[in-house]
Amino acid sequence: MTKEEAIKAMSEGKKVRHRYFSPDEWMTMKEGMMILGDGVIIPHVTCTPEEFWKWRTDSRWDDGYEIF
Repeated sequence: MTKEEAIKAMSEGKKVRHRYFSPDEWMTMKEGMMILGDGVIIPHVTCTPEEFWKWRTDSRWDDGYEIF
């Protein structure tokens, strides 16, 4: 799915992963914040959408998403 489709799915509370994520890594949104499920480092990390996407502006982040 595209970035826009992934953002919509996350805003509905669905967990989404990207092809560059590790198999157990996912993200979703709650109350306007990104929630990252990183089983390797910290179980749940919260950040703003702006903070998350500012490091992912390359075109390879425009698609490649799927429901976790």
